[in-house]
Amino acid sequence: MKLTKNILSELEDKLREHSFQFEDSSNPWIFVRSREGYIKEYIEIDKSNWESNAIRCTFQTGSESVSITKLAERKVDEWYVYQNEQELREVLHKLKEIIEQYALPWFAENTQLIPSATPNYLDASWKDSIQEFMEKNKIDINNSESVEILDQLVISNLSQKDIYFISYCYGEIIISQFGGEWKYDANNGPRVDNIGGNPAFKRVPHDFVNKVIENKNLSLQRYFEDIAFVLED
Repeated sequence: MKLTKNILSELEDKLREHSFQFEDSSNPWIFVRSREGYIKEYIEIDKSNWESNAIRCTFQTGSESVSITKLAERKVDEWYVYQNEQELREVLHKLKEIIEQYALPWFAENTQLIPSATPNYLDASWKDSIQEFMEKNKIDINNSESVEILDQLVISNLSQKDIYFISYCYGEIIISQFGGEWKYDANNGPRVDNIGGNPAFKRVPHDFVNKVIENKNLSLQRYFEDIAFVLED
């Protein structure tokens, strides 16, 4: 049985109506929707490695992924078994109904914008604003005790620029206390490399800041101590 031919025959036109395009792949067979400003969305059909004639369907967007069974609250099977081409077409028709009933609404609810690129806050144009922020909050980048000040700021109501100011200060304190140097990564933004003289030891300060913002049980002080522990080991 020609799986690709049957999958395209049964699903391609319907999925194209919703801007999903076939990726010319096989096991898994992938349909992807690309929209400007949004993270790509995937419908993936794969064949079982254990059952010779069984397929399933999963859905993904960004970090979110869900099986067909979970999506339909276990009202449908995960794997669909077929014995001949007619049964395969029936299975694919069933999957099409499930996609329309459950997957398309799920994609609508889980649409994710492409995150904006982290600006290069190492650039000279940021210098005056960062200096003003440091003076206002009495931050001394040559004193590790200023990490406590940064932790207090993180739990306050911050603007996006404040987050980058804190990230810069945190990176500078890391460099001051352990050694290191700033590098700009086009994908991840400013990063501290060569921490403690170890070329493989790299950290992205604004990643730490964002993690603490998301989880109040964490702290910049804890991450700072983790760096010290690694270098002592």
